[in-house]
Amino acid sequence: MVGGKSHGGCFLLVALIIVPFCVPHVPVMAQSFNMPLKSGPFVDKLVFNVITQDDQRVLALMNDEIDIIDDAVDSRFIEALEAAENIEISETLRNGYGFFTINCAKYPFNITAFRRAMAFALDKEAISEDIWNGFAVPLDSCIPLVNPFSIEGQLPYSYHNASIALANGLLDAAGFVDINLDGYRESPDGSDLNVLIEYAESSSLALEISQVLEESLQALQVDATVMPDGGGFGRYPPSFFGDYDMYFLGFNCRDLDVDWLAYEFWSEYADEPYFNIPRFQNISYDAWREQLLYSTNYDDVYEAAIGMQRVWVYECPMIICYENLLLSAYRTDKFEGHINDWADGVPGSWTNKKVHLKADQGGPFGGTFRWSNSLDLDTFNILGASSAYTIQVLTELYDSMMILDPEANDMMWLAESYLAETHAENDTIPAGHTRFTFQLLQNANWTDGAPLTAEDVAFSLNFLRDAPGNRYRLDLMNMSAAYASSTYTVVVEFNTESYWHLHGVAFKPIFPKHVMREIVIEDWAEWNPNPPVEEMVTSGPFSVSEYIAGEFIELTRNDNYFYRSEQPDTSTTTSGPTNIPFPDLFEILKNVNLAHWVVTLPSLMVIVIVLAKWKMETNSLR
Repeated sequence: MVGGKSHGGCFLLVALIIVPFCVPHVPVMAQSFNMPLKSGPFVDKLVFNVITQDDQRVLALMNDEIDIIDDAVDSRFIEALEAAENIEISETLRNGYGFFTINCAKYPFNITAFRRAMAFALDKEAISEDIWNGFAVPLDSCIPLVNPFSIEGQLPYSYHNASIALANGLLDAAGFVDINLDGYRESPDGSDLNVLIEYAESSSLALEISQVLEESLQALQVDATVMPDGGGFGRYPPSFFGDYDMYFLGFNCRDLDVDWLAYEFWSEYADEPYFNIPRFQNISYDAWREQLLYSTNYDDVYEAAIGMQRVWVYECPMIICYENLLLSAYRTDKFEGHINDWADGVPGSWTNKKVHLKADQGGPFGGTFRWSNSLDLDTFNILGASSAYTIQVLTELYDSMMILDPEANDMMWLAESYLAETHAENDTIPAGHTRFTFQLLQNANWTDGAPLTAEDVAFSLNFLRDAPGNRYRLDLMNMSAAYASSTYTVVVEFNTESYWHLHGVAFKPIFPKHVMREIVIEDWAEWNPNPPVEEMVTSGPFSVSEYIAGEFIELTRNDNYFYRSEQPDTSTTTSGPTNIPFPDLFEILKNVNLAHWVVTLPSLMVIVIVLAKWKMETNSLR
C-alpha cells in the first residue's frame, strides 16, 4: 500500500497536514517504505524459469524454488496453497472469458432463433459454480464485466440460467421439429441436424464445458457431439476458415478500449482470416460502426458500444460462458510490494517494478525475484511474439509514451504531457484530422547510452505502421504522419478523428532508431535478436543478462532507467540524525489529480514553514 514508513518526521508532519483536505485516488500495495508509483525497479534480477505443468509450478512455489506463479492458478490447488506457509492468494476478475464461437455463415447456424435457443439452454451458472468452483461469474456480453463499456446486467433478459422451456419454444416456432420421429429435431428445410462441438484436446476445462453444452442440446432433442480438435488451446485452428459448427475458445482483452468491436464482428470481415471468427453479418450491428470508430467524445462512443452489444447479445454469434477470477499465488517470506494489477493480477509488470526485499532480508534494494514461465520464449522479436508468456518477458525491455496504471487509468510514461487538437481547435490542421503533440522526458536513455528522443518515437510509429502483418499495425493504419519537431517533441497526425487514436499511438513500444533502421521493413519478421550473446539495445527497467533455451531467462535491473530509485548511501562520518533527502513534493503533486485537492491558504503556510524548518535542520547536519 502506498504510505507506510515515511522518510523523516517532517514528511510525516506534512502528510498529517495535507490529508484532511485531500483524498487522492492512489493504487495500493503492501510495502514498508514510501515510494512514488513512478519509481523502481528495486530487485537486482528477474528470473523466469520454464515450468510447463500446473502442478509442477505449484510445487515449485511451495518448495521455495520460485517466488510467483506466472499464470492464473487452477482452483483445485487453492486448498493446498492456502495451507502452506508464506504463500498469499490474490484474485482479480479477468478481462476476458471462455466462449463457444458459432459458424453463423453455415445453415442452420445462420438462424438467430437456433443460436439463441442454444444460449438459453446452456446453464452458465452451473459452469461457474461446478466447473470453476465458484471462481467465475456468468457472462452474456462480448465485453467483459470489468469494462465500463459492458452492457452486462442492463438487458431485460439473460442467458445465465438454463431455460429449456424457452429454448424449446424458440426451436418449435422456427421450424426445428422431429419430422421422422427418431427423437431428434431436423432443420427447418427437413435436413438432418447435427452439431459438432470442437475443443482443444490439450484443455480438460474446455472438454468439461463442451460436455455441458452437449448435454444441454441433447435436452433440446438436438443431436450434438463433442470432439477434440487436437490443436493447441487458444490458437485459431484451420477449421475456422473452413467448415466448422461450434468451437470452444478463450479470449483476453488487451485493455479497456473497445474499438475492436468494429473489426471482430464487422460484416465485411466475415471471410477475413483472424477477424470475425463467427463469420457474423448484421446490418444493424454495422450501422453503429462509424460512430464507434470516429466519434471524438466519450458519450457518443459509449452509445455506439452499447448499441452494438444490444444487437450482438440478441443475435448471439457466440455463446459467452463465463468471466473467471484470476487467482494469483506468490510467496511473502522474502519480498513485499506486490501489485494486484487490474488486468494481470499480481503476476504483471507492475509487480516487477514495485516488489522489493523486506527489511529483515536487507531490503528494500536487491535480491532475485523468481518467476515461473509456462512456456519458453518463442522469439526476442516483440513485433512477432504470439505467446503471452513471451510478451510478459519482453514487456520488461521496452517503454511507451503512456501506460495504464494498476487501476487502468492513463499514466504518462516516456511522455511528460500531450496536446490533442482537431481543426476546431487549430485551423492549421486539415478538417477531419487529429493531431497529437507529445513532450517527452529528457532523461531516458537506451542501454547503449544513446539518448531516447523524439526521433526514436517517430521512427517506431512509422515502422509499426508500415511493417506488413505486425501485431501493432492496425491502430496506426490511419496515421498520416509522425515526426520529431524538436529533440523531445514528437507530432503524430491521423487523417481521421477518433476517440481511440490517443491509446492507439501512445501505448506502442518504442525502438531505437539507430538500431532498427538497419532492418528492411518488409523483412521485420526475420529480425532475430540473440541476447545476451549479441547486444540487444532496449530502454526498459530490465535487460537480458542470461538465457538458456528451455530452462530460464534472466533479466538484470537497468541501473540507468529513467524512473530508477537510488539506493541510499548508508556510510556516514557523523553521529546523530541521518541526512535523508526530503521527498520531491512537486513530483508527488504532479502525479495526483488536482481536482481532488482542496487545500486552504493557512495549510499551505504551515507546509511552507515546515519545509523551511526542515531545510534549516538538514543544513545544520552538513
